[in-house]
Amino acid sequence: LRFSRDGLGQHTVGDDAGDGLVLHHRDLSPLGPAAQDRAMAAEIARAQRGLRPERRPLGRAVLFSLGPHRPDRLFVTVHHLVIDAVSWQVLLAELDRAHGQAASGTPVDLGPPPASFQDWAHRLAQYTADGEFDPEAAYWSRTAGRVHADLPRDLDGVAAPGDERAVTVRLGAAWTEALLRDVPQAYRTQVNDVLLAALAHVLAHWSGRGQVAIALEGHGREARALGGGLDLSGALGWFTTLFPVVLEVPGTPGWGALLKSVKEQLRAVPRRGVGYGALRHLRPGTSGGQPLPDHAEPPVSFNYLGRLTTSDASGTLFARPPGRFELFGGDRGVRTRPLDVTALVADGQLEFTWHHSAARHREETVRRLAEEVLEALRAIVRHCAGPNSGGATPSDFPLAGLEQAEVDRLVGDGRTVRDLLPLTPVQSGMLFHHLSAPDAGVYLEQVHLDVRGVPDPDALARAWQETVERTPELRAAVVWADAGRPLLAVHRHCVLPLAHHDWRALSPARQRERLRDLLAADRAAPPALDRPPLMRLALVRLSGDRVRVVWTFHHVLLDGWSVFHVLSDVMAAHAALARGEAPRLPERR
Repeated sequence: LRFSRDGLGQHTVGDDAGDGLVLHHRDLSPLGPAAQDRAMAAEIARAQRGLRPERRPLGRAVLFSLGPHRPDRLFVTVHHLVIDAVSWQVLLAELDRAHGQAASGTPVDLGPPPASFQDWAHRLAQYTADGEFDPEAAYWSRTAGRVHADLPRDLDGVAAPGDERAVTVRLGAAWTEALLRDVPQAYRTQVNDVLLAALAHVLAHWSGRGQVAIALEGHGREARALGGGLDLSGALGWFTTLFPVVLEVPGTPGWGALLKSVKEQLRAVPRRGVGYGALRHLRPGTSGGQPLPDHAEPPVSFNYLGRLTTSDASGTLFARPPGRFELFGGDRGVRTRPLDVTALVADGQLEFTWHHSAARHREETVRRLAEEVLEALRAIVRHCAGPNSGGATPSDFPLAGLEQAEVDRLVGDGRTVRDLLPLTPVQSGMLFHHLSAPDAGVYLEQVHLDVRGVPDPDALARAWQETVERTPELRAAVVWADAGRPLLAVHRHCVLPLAHHDWRALSPARQRERLRDLLAADRAAPPALDRPPLMRLALVRLSGDRVRVVWTFHHVLLDGWSVFHVLSDVMAAHAALARGEAPRLPERR
């Protein structure tokens, strides 16, 4: 790849034949460790400064041989115009795989090439030209109009080349593990939501505003936002999105209210922000396109790079590097934004780096803000570990069409309910008839059948429970939203009501009589619709390995086709348990 500038000042990417990632080898084994480190630093600086967008190559690699007492080092640098953070993981994985094949003497085969950056760029341009992002224009115009560019500042200087500074702070490993593990479960958040909530909380307190404008970076590999059909998981390139968000920091006290509010505001961003840049830069030149209005840029940017890992396993090309993953800035120009905040997890610790201009902010001010964000995250972790934490939000149940107050009433802390779903018209009709005559047994279904080859009824009971755990619909109950609208609440877990009967000592005639009584009693006490599951089971042992199964359920739960899926899964689970194996059932939706 290379970039060239056309007459309009735009850069265009070209695909030239020739060297791509140039590899140089430097044998430093005759030198001592200190001299090796100095030589590597000098060579790395030359490699980085030699990258120019207008000429190839845009990537260089240097392999340092350090002798028998130090492992070899591979340094790779690629111009940031053509590679994003996600691409580094892809690149290193492919290098590892290719090296393993070459070292074993087999031809290098990385499989069919994935969708390329060019494929994505053409799809994005065409998708934009076709007006697919046009419905988002009103949202982005409103958001842009709410952006405020001012922040408190310590100094009245003007940003100039060379005055960039960086402050780095780290959350301890134990706090980081709790943040990544416990907090997302409590409020069904992503890590990015939590980090932005803490950042917005601190910036709002510092600026004295209830709104915080942030330029948010995303990985941009949103193939579904472009109609699907592109697998970008193995693609190399610059897919990063940059779009404004204006976060309202709620006046309601409490970390739970903050997390819920920020999460919902981020979920309201259409297609994870892909359309903003497309509308702003690609749509104006097309027929009928309306550019987004110019607006002030958010004074703060934020980018969460995720968990950066390298393998420590034997047999791989790469081991954990001795240094840190860093962005080399070269000869930086003037900063266009007062604050740029980057977060990542490295070596088990969450790390924030705050880039700022020394002409605007003193280091102690930026460090104080950075430490306050860490303290906010610790407070959030402590809150989520407490007994009164947790909750869901309307975006967790997009089909239900609820407000936050209804969600709180219906699911409480959200730990027991997995989903809320509207009833189909047929289900609603069944529910209406049931409520009209609750004692008539309308739409109460009973399935009873003989199963042979069951010497242990407890194993069959475990197979049924396993099927309930794998089938969300079997864990549903009816709840009522405001205005009397019924919904199905799918619970995370529930125990299937089960009764065991042993009729082996009875005659066949007496067994038939007892079965009639059991069925009649079951129909006389239908399952309550507001408590899961809307079914129950009776297992009647008739002989040594013969069991009569009586399965009673409300028809609002299952249609006839689904009944056979459930029975098939139960039989498969029982067969696995009988062999002493763990059941492997399909995940039902």
